[in-house]
Amino acid sequence: MNYHINTKYTKSISSCQQHCFIVVSLFFMLLYHNVNAQKIIAGPIIGAVSDSSAKLVFMTDKPIHATIKCISAADTLIQTHRTSTDDVYYVNACQINSRLKSNTNYEIQINITGNDSTYKSSFKSFPSTKETSLFSFTLGSCTEQHYNDSIFFEMKKHQPLFFLQIGDWLYANNFNERKFYYAESIEHQKELYEKRYEMPNLKKMLASTPIDFMFDDEDAVFDDFSKNTYTHVQQVDNATQISEIAYPDSLRKNVIEGYHTFFPYYNHLPNQAYHSFVCGNAEFFVVDTRSTRDANTASFVKKNKHYAYKVPNQHLLLDTLQWNWLLSSLKKSQAQWKFIVSGVTFNKSYKDVFDIALLKPAQNKKLANGMTGLSIAAGLSTMWFAFPETQIGLLNFCHDNQIKNVIVLSGDAHTAAIDNGANAGFPELMAGGLAQKNSRLAAIIKNQLHLNLWNQGGQGIGNNNFNDAFGKVDINGNQSVVLSCIDKYGKTICSYEVKDGFIPKKYTLKPMLSINKIRAFKHALRIKLK
Repeated sequence: MNYHINTKYTKSISSCQQHCFIVVSLFFMLLYHNVNAQKIIAGPIIGAVSDSSAKLVFMTDKPIHATIKCISAADTLIQTHRTSTDDVYYVNACQINSRLKSNTNYEIQINITGNDSTYKSSFKSFPSTKETSLFSFTLGSCTEQHYNDSIFFEMKKHQPLFFLQIGDWLYANNFNERKFYYAESIEHQKELYEKRYEMPNLKKMLASTPIDFMFDDEDAVFDDFSKNTYTHVQQVDNATQISEIAYPDSLRKNVIEGYHTFFPYYNHLPNQAYHSFVCGNAEFFVVDTRSTRDANTASFVKKNKHYAYKVPNQHLLLDTLQWNWLLSSLKKSQAQWKFIVSGVTFNKSYKDVFDIALLKPAQNKKLANGMTGLSIAAGLSTMWFAFPETQIGLLNFCHDNQIKNVIVLSGDAHTAAIDNGANAGFPELMAGGLAQKNSRLAAIIKNQLHLNLWNQGGQGIGNNNFNDAFGKVDINGNQSVVLSCIDKYGKTICSYEVKDGFIPKKYTLKPMLSINKIRAFKHALRIKLK
């Protein structure tokens, strides 16, 4: 069969095909460009905020050049910063310190060369020391990544001026299933920070909320680590054994270097993490209670089948450098409210629980939670009371120098509770279960041991609320501070108002076990003591 071909039509088709080919090619080139364009993979995160400055950190998938703008709520350009990420970790740390006004909202805009997207973040600068303003902030610890982070959805509703993550945030052993030395390298630290910055609800909150952070044990080594070792508890032939296992010196270096590289930290001494900052009429002393302490179980001495407890002289939670810094800083502080931010529980009356757990009949007795008295004692030995020279020294220093309104904010315990200072020494808000299985420790102490160590309430104390929970602090000018524990559904579990003027009592070391503690022990474990 013969066909007649219209050459004019054919040329028209050819021209159309060429046009389509060009359009499709441009589309795929643009798609390829967008897929391969440099981009932010973690952050941006705002931290180290003051009444006049802040710090920005973000990570990218490759080296980039970027323009960063800081714009006030009145659409006034405050600062333009042109920057590049480093060639090793692809992280950018930018100091925002030009013409910021106190108590003012700001927006950060990041534009990366070769990427049409604008990345945004916002924050509010802190009130100045001359402003007696009302503000609130939130806090907590123990954000296990195998659990969901929905608590930050609720926390965001409270519009905190900032958020304090008091340790147990990175949880590297569970992410990579490593048993022990998991702060193995700076690269590993980067991986962990990336994962946390990208937790969905936390990420949404941090888009408008500055953060401060201090690492705790789960952020560095398997558990309960000190300056040179970590505590190992195991069952051998139906007996509990405790020991300290040394780790490489590089571990502490990696943890602190990772903190300084991937987190917007407050500047302090090189090779240290502890620091302080001021917000309005409040000052915060964020202590490193892990990487300078003496070995937790140095006070345990094995005699035959049991352990005795004798605290050696100079058994210190904080080394001399940090200790002197803390005391001098507290004494010099002009703030109305002074917060000691501690990764571990401060409550001095936990010594009562420790004494009960360490009684000989309890040391190897299996309790309902599967632990023995000795394993509980080993866990408790990480707290402030187990370092009496440090704890009593701090309380008495504040008493002798009439330093008022010191409040402790703590975590680590996987539960939340409040004491007014009668048991803890200072008023203390413990918020240790942001996203973690609740330990129910405060409830067990109250309901089974009948020791009222958290006299303003907590999880399981007069309630059955063991949901994930966070702490909230409301600063009411110079009049008072309200401490609250709030669960992930917005229910207030307990609350206490600290009035102006609190000064701790004078304390002495009293190692004797009282008859009331022995009775509490008998009631709890239902065994006869000889």
